[in-house]
Amino acid sequence: MKRRERIVRNDDGSIEASKNKFNSKYILGNLLVCGDCGASYRRRTERGKVLWRCATRIGKGKQECELSPTLNEEWLKEGFSELICHGMYDESVVKSKVDRIEVYDGHILIKRYDGSNIKVCL
Repeated sequence: MKRRERIVRNDDGSIEASKNKFNSKYILGNLLVCGDCGASYRRRTERGKVLWRCATRIGKGKQECELSPTLNEEWLKEGFSELICHGMYDESVVKSKVDRIEVYDGHILIKRYDGSNIKVCL
């Protein structure tokens, strides 16, 4: 089970070990981290919209993680299109350039592999 949780299947069918502890079929699930409690973000569909929420807030309630905002997936993809992909959203480009995304109340911090950070206000 430990070995399988770290395996990532690429679009071309090849297999590689994930750098992240957890693995997801959605790349944002591996990147988004709550700046308040440190938990990963989970994908939810509500009223026809795809949203990302802190796992602690989903599981234990607002009292356990008060400051974690809910993020709209379309908004995230639009932002990545401009800031990371320089035009059209491409998961492979995001995967190759972004190490993690810390989500805080009021802003997100995109940490890139090259050591630079991008701060985006919510």
